[in-house]
Amino acid sequence: MQTIAEEEFLRWAASHGLRLDARYPHSAVLHFVGDSESRFWLVPPEPERRPYLLASVLELMDHWHACYVWRHLGRWPDPNSVDVRRTNDVVECRILEGLGVPRGTAEVLHFERDELPALLSLLFSTTVFGWSVAQDLYVVPDHGRHILQTDHHEVIHVSFRDAGDVQHWISEMAKRGFKLPEDVPDSTFKRPSWMPE
Repeated sequence: MQTIAEEEFLRWAASHGLRLDARYPHSAVLHFVGDSESRFWLVPPEPERRPYLLASVLELMDHWHACYVWRHLGRWPDPNSVDVRRTNDVVECRILEGLGVPRGTAEVLHFERDELPALLSLLFSTTVFGWSVAQDLYVVPDHGRHILQTDHHEVIHVSFRDAGDVQHWISEMAKRGFKLPEDVPDSTFKRPSWMPE
């Protein structure tokens, strides 16, 4: 795993047709320039099923060689500033430390394909400990055709540059036991246009 500055990542993203949504200047919402589609899948409540969900979405992103991981609204935690009485924070910091995530920085992580186990471990940890928007992650493959986002609402969003990819993903995810949800996960979640009322 390597790290790059947030500014460098955003320059790379802009060169691949991704940008921050000007409608949400304080939220750092990354999206595709022009038309795109998105869907989300619920994170399974059973922790032992989560790695399979995460591996499935990473596999369906096709022929990527590397992925960028951006903690877009916050810094990576620093174990030296964690209250030891907050056991969840302590455990999360230990996991991130074991993965080599830089302490207390806003750097973007760059995982090569052969580092998939470490990337899966990071995403798994986020599905367990990511309880706020500041802990959500964007994952962007080097081909720039998809954006994966972990979400504190216990869903995984995927945005598609090519709307033609959507049906393939829906079908393949269903074969793996992850059907599209029929309702939003909670009352604060904005209902997407693709979901029937």
